Amino acid sequence: MPNKVFFFRFTSTDPDKKVSAGLRKLFEIADLYACLKAGDITAVKVHFGEKGNTSFLPAKYVAPIVECIKKTGAKAFVTDTNVLYKSARDNAVDHLQLAFGHGFRLQTLGAPVIIADGISGHNEVAIRIDAPLNSSVNLAAEIVKADSVIVVSHATGHMGTGLAATIKNMGMGMSSRRGKLAQHSVSKPVINAKKCTRCGACLNWCPADAIRMEDTSAVIDEPTCIGCGECLTVCRFGAVRFQWNSSNLRLQHQIAEHALGIVRQKQEKIGFMTFMINMTKNCDCMAQKPEYLIEDIGVVAGRDPVAIDQAVYDLTRDSRGDNLPALAYPDIDAAEQLIYGEKIGLGSRKYILEEIKA
Repeated sequence: MPNKVFFFRFTSTDPDKKVSAGLRKLFEIADLYACLKAGDITAVKVHFGEKGNTSFLPAKYVAPIVECIKKTGAKAFVTDTNVLYKSARDNAVDHLQLAFGHGFRLQTLGAPVIIADGISGHNEVAIRIDAPLNSSVNLAAEIVKADSVIVVSHATGHMGTGLAATIKNMGMGMSSRRGKLAQHSVSKPVINAKKCTRCGACLNWCPADAIRMEDTSAVIDEPTCIGCGECLTVCRFGAVRFQWNSSNLRLQHQIAEHALGIVRQKQEKIGFMTFMINMTKNCDCMAQKPEYLIEDIGVVAGRDPVAIDQAVYDLTRDSRGDNLPALAYPDIDAAEQLIYGEKIGLGSRKYILEEIKA
């Protein structure tokens, strides 16, 4: 039988009290309580938002989820991992300060905030998966060591995968530095010499020192490049582009396999809630002005991450006439992460949608 995906419709302008009541009801009806037991240490995986980003999922929507977890006698902590590129999120000290500034702190959440892969992203555990690309994947240690996990995701577009939602939040968002490197190494950017102004921004921000300045333009050394996309982010002249061809497909495969690692390791001790509000072209890793592609829809919850992301596809398509990744990056076949995820046993694209009322 197809898995059920439960749906609560709301917008970011709805009263907080109404939304909180709906989230608590959704948590119960989606049977996420079955993932938990008294005494568990439960990781709540979120994205704290990049410095300068204002469209990330607010802490006020995470707090009711923490409340549900604590109701079982479990002990919750809210968490994310460090990033590869130069950022306020590339180390735990700055990352925590940014998280606190964005409202993610004990006083607002009812739970402490922990960076799951340590000070610099090297706190990891290898999980065996025996998948086509990886025999094992490296995941953030504190998420692996937690007794249970509730994955709280924010659906957006993404320049590398087309869609950033549940699978991306797990696969990339739960990986250690080594795990992220394994995923990003499949996509490499190139520089258009005609557009390059030799400003040097890409050199200054490259975490791998893979860019040098030549007479006419900056040049990327492909063997050294880790494919993180930071040069694409900081270039203001459109001189950097990714060599998409098949590389975005392999990136999606890698992300799905890393997501499989935590699903295999947690088994029945993991649940998912994915929000479709404040949906932008790029993910919350970008310092960007909020330009929303689709009006707010609500949140879906369940036990199957592939079914959850398929529901995001379908609900956004029904709302706008085209799905979120197609509106964000139409040249990327973002469905590949769902197709491949189903193939390797991450979940099923078949589901039954059940809408609840607050």
